[in-house]
Amino acid sequence: MKLSKLTLACLLATSGLSVTSAAHADTTDGIEFHGYFRSGVLLSVEDDMKRSAWQGGKETLGRLGLEADNDMNFELVKKWAFDDGKSIRIHVAVAGTGTDKALGSSVDADSSSNSMGFGQTYVEFGGLTETGTFWAGKRDYGKDNYIFMTDFFYTQMSGLGIGVSDYEIGDTKFDFAYMTSDRNNADGRPYPWGSTNTNNIMHSVHVGANFGSFELHGQVKAMADNWDEAGTEYAETGYDVTGIAHLDSFLGLPGNGFSKVIVQAGKGLGSNQLLGGTLNVYNGYVAGGPGPDQMTYIDEDDLSARFLLWGGYFLENGINLFPALQAQYNDNDDGSSNYWTSAMVRPTFPVSDNFFIATEFGTQYSHWESADGQEGSGNNAKATIAPTWIIGTGQGPAPEIRLLGTYLNHAATNAGDDDFIVGLQADMWW
Repeated sequence: MKLSKLTLACLLATSGLSVTSAAHADTTDGIEFHGYFRSGVLLSVEDDMKRSAWQGGKETLGRLGLEADNDMNFELVKKWAFDDGKSIRIHVAVAGTGTDKALGSSVDADSSSNSMGFGQTYVEFGGLTETGTFWAGKRDYGKDNYIFMTDFFYTQMSGLGIGVSDYEIGDTKFDFAYMTSDRNNADGRPYPWGSTNTNNIMHSVHVGANFGSFELHGQVKAMADNWDEAGTEYAETGYDVTGIAHLDSFLGLPGNGFSKVIVQAGKGLGSNQLLGGTLNVYNGYVAGGPGPDQMTYIDEDDLSARFLLWGGYFLENGINLFPALQAQYNDNDDGSSNYWTSAMVRPTFPVSDNFFIATEFGTQYSHWESADGQEGSGNNAKATIAPTWIIGTGQGPAPEIRLLGTYLNHAATNAGDDDFIVGLQADMWW
């Protein structure tokens, strides 16, 4: 649902109103305000300093200097805590994205309208289960599994659902959720909304277990009448599994650092663009995907595997290194296959308390083979320098303002030839 400026103003103005139940004599309440936005512009030198949009894949090469879209998300959380141990947290967010301005569309709204829309809207109840939190509503689910240098979510299970999070059994915390998602195509829904029946809901059940230094996630999925407008039938079931190992060092090297090793595999509706995810715009396009309208066009016996390794290594002289290795292979039932691999690193060099130089280097290679034996491949490489100003709050958030200069070969902005891209960006969360 889109929000007018008046509606948004009323939402923000009335967010502090509360009603206290007479059944709870000792009640505390409050409001939290969280947010994120990035806002900037990228210009192509080879295209006479015109806007540079979608010139290369940030999810493989690294986001600095390639992030053509602006994005924002503001969330208000109204909370109550009662004397009997129960609690309520109501989450209401507005969000937007777009290449023209920061106040673009919401994640699953019409991206051509550049108007704000509702993001996640859900409620949490504490104290109804022995441990953990009971919740329901539209939620950004699974997005904490994220490589910040490439903006790659290796689990992105957002949708509308119900579940319990952080339920403790012994020393292990479990998450349980039932989620629904679709491709947000009104014409594709059954009568009376549409007619083609090509936008049916996908149902998924997720179970996650956090053992401390290791996480295990599994999804099973089902989608009735998964066909396209020509009547071609595709997979109606599927599953995927994700394992995540957390290391307190960078692959055992001495000194300060961390690393994460991720292995994923899926079949049917758990393969290709749906590996580790549900139906949403992000999963449709990530790493060169065909888009949300075609992301379910996969067969029951299609198989996918993904390997990710990323982390940080912090030197005593203040230089920080953030590398990532990523790869995915898709083996399809019709005899076709494809894979992509990438490697990137972001070294940062301190200059003063409020200024540092960030650099980023990335390369990627992709290969495909059709069912009749035809083959093709492609590659990209980039190098970015980003002088950055920063002021830390001492409480986590540290807004950044950066200038950007990127060399990119095989750039989409220059008919596949090399390009130099310049720009600026403000980037912050709180």
